[in-house]
Amino acid sequence: MSASVARGLRPRWTDVTALALVALTVAVAAAALPRLPAEMVVGWHVGLDGRLSRTIGPRVLGVALLPALSVASYAALRTARALVSLDTPRDRRLYDALVHLLLASLCACQVAVVAANLG
Repeated sequence: MSASVARGLRPRWTDVTALALVALTVAVAAAALPRLPAEMVVGWHVGLDGRLSRTIGPRVLGVALLPALSVASYAALRTARALVSLDTPRDRRLYDALVHLLLASLCACQVAVVAANLG
């Protein structure tokens, strides 16, 4: 294993905060699970005519989709981090910002879906 790949695999402080966002996304779903309806609104769409339509799905989909997407996104981005050279501090900051922005967005979406379905 090359030194740059080994350097990319070494955990950093920002990995802890990224994993905390993933854990928060999972925790929101787990905490709300007993109070959520059997069928949940999992998507909202505004048509060209301006009318709002909703997509209804089973509770499992509403609860598990965004946490699973958060875990998969983190794993993919962490793998990319190990394979791609981020030699300058600026590159590492941009990578960390991208990871945190994506994971925070997924967490916010999870909160919105749960809140909308709780009433």
